[in-house]
Amino acid sequence: MKKLISLILCISLCCGFAFASAAQEEGTSVKDVTIIIGADACETDAYAAQKLEYYLEKVTGADIAVATDDTAKSGAEIVVGATARKQFDLSGYDNGGYIIKSEGDTVYICGAGTRGTVYGVYGFLEKYCNCRWYRYDVISTPENADLALPTDADYSYKPFFEYTQTDTNSSRDTEFSVANGHNGGVYVTLSAEQGGNVSYIGSFAHTLTTQYCKSSQYFETNPEYFALHDGKRTPNQLCLTNPKTLEIVTAEALAVVAANHDPSASVQILSLTQHDNQDYCECENCKALDNENGSHSGTMITFVNAVAKAIEDAGYTNIAVDTFAYQYTRQAPTKVVPRDNVIVRLCSIECCFGHTLDDASCQENAAFMADLKAWGEICNRIYIWDYVNNYRESVCIFPNFGVMQRNVQIFYENNAKGVYEEGNYYVAECDGEFDDLRTYLLQKLMQNPYVDIEKELDGYLEAVYGAGWKNIKEFLEIMTDHAVTDKKHLSIYQHSNETLYGMTKADIARCDELWQAAMDEATTSAHFRNILQSRLSWRYWKCANKKGEFSRLQFPYVWMKAQDDLYNDMKAFGIVRLGEGNNRALSDCDILHLIREPFKWTELYDEPYWEALNPYMLKLYDLLGKIYNAFFNKAV
Repeated sequence: MKKLISLILCISLCCGFAFASAAQEEGTSVKDVTIIIGADACETDAYAAQKLEYYLEKVTGADIAVATDDTAKSGAEIVVGATARKQFDLSGYDNGGYIIKSEGDTVYICGAGTRGTVYGVYGFLEKYCNCRWYRYDVISTPENADLALPTDADYSYKPFFEYTQTDTNSSRDTEFSVANGHNGGVYVTLSAEQGGNVSYIGSFAHTLTTQYCKSSQYFETNPEYFALHDGKRTPNQLCLTNPKTLEIVTAEALAVVAANHDPSASVQILSLTQHDNQDYCECENCKALDNENGSHSGTMITFVNAVAKAIEDAGYTNIAVDTFAYQYTRQAPTKVVPRDNVIVRLCSIECCFGHTLDDASCQENAAFMADLKAWGEICNRIYIWDYVNNYRESVCIFPNFGVMQRNVQIFYENNAKGVYEEGNYYVAECDGEFDDLRTYLLQKLMQNPYVDIEKELDGYLEAVYGAGWKNIKEFLEIMTDHAVTDKKHLSIYQHSNETLYGMTKADIARCDELWQAAMDEATTSAHFRNILQSRLSWRYWKCANKKGEFSRLQFPYVWMKAQDDLYNDMKAFGIVRLGEGNNRALSDCDILHLIREPFKWTELYDEPYWEALNPYMLKLYDLLGKIYNAFFNKAV
């Protein structure tokens, strides 16, 4: 029944307003088309027309004319934004929604809010010109000198979410972000002409005790403002029932809003969120309010509601105040209800990411779904903070590709208004897996949870890895098949030797064959490099699990050299740490990567005695190499 409901939703939503596609009749050659913008076009309309001109010229190889609406029509046109040519009623469209419509030899692209027309142009280029923005450095603009203007386009798009955010390298590129509907402002700043961001005023997360009522400022003199935990005052959380704490945070929040308010923005968000620890307040008043609500969210929502009311009372009607439903506050309160100008960001950190969130057989996910539904009953503005990365060992393969689409659909179907997919946000220092692929797919899913994800996957793989892309797709399918079992799960702090359950020798051999075939079929240096970089994740898994060339059932020099090669290749690709946190930085101590498991190649395990042993280990490694080459490796 669930599958049937999802299928019906997919068909109805796609046909109604989300990247539905019908056979298009073709008309005038795009080479002969004039782009029309308003004589007094706003900066976003002008930017959208400029981008349309640029990419149509790349696709067709022709010079595309641009004119304003105060010139007489003299042939086929693409009319961009608000013009005197025709007016469209966009009152039912949120910011970012748009219309693409053919009338005779004219195509109109018109959008709502600050981003709609820009999104509409990129939607036109994607839908009718087959352009894609796969990565910050991979844009596909297939040459088509015979491209014709569609004559029966009648397409409308309404955003599924008001806020979308990812955080890897591509997410920080403005072109990628605008083209794929990414509007979160934490890692990228979109200009006004690009439509701007949905922005957080001040810090994005963990602001209580760090930005508001700072422990560095108040704890020494006024410890009573802070949480009483395990019988002691701690600077790590606030006491949320102390009137003085509320007074300080309210005043500081109002000051931040006054200094940063943009009355023209559709929404700005101020974050009042707990610090990242478990030191919640257990004073008499906090405990009583939490007990009354059956959750520590009782004190949090009561506190945030009070600040949000003060902000609204001050006349800031487009400011929303957000807070976490995270760890000890994840469970919804039973009495207090979030105000309309409060956003609750529900965090999935405890979940399994190998089973879909609605898999009732997965206990962790069933608990999350219960919380999602409970919040949905009392809150009209839920955001999701989801996780798509192994923070412990981020170089290792994280096989969550089989659940991403269904999970984003679940967020939408449960009335989430915003989604942040937190991935490898430190990817610049740890890029050895499929982070940009995951980012692209997630962006397409947040644009439309019911998109043909197989088509998008195939397109990305071919563009990034080249002719041998099908080998990498089969590899990803094998990874997905071994991500979980009925009783084994996939967490975001997974040990690398506890992933890919049930991999047989045949499976491992097949994966090796697939990577080799992909490399053999590569025709460009860029494709070859991308293959080598993503292959690091497979080599890392084999090393952690002592498989293949890393097996201990062979002369020691063989597996030691394999580990040495992996370490050096990781460094060559700019990998300087293995996971989240400074203590995951790669160590320069050779003995660690020559003989230890890869998760112990970091400064966390770089004890002084290893440094003392290191010179002797290098001499032993050199000796073993000479013995191997003299007696075992006859080819050398």
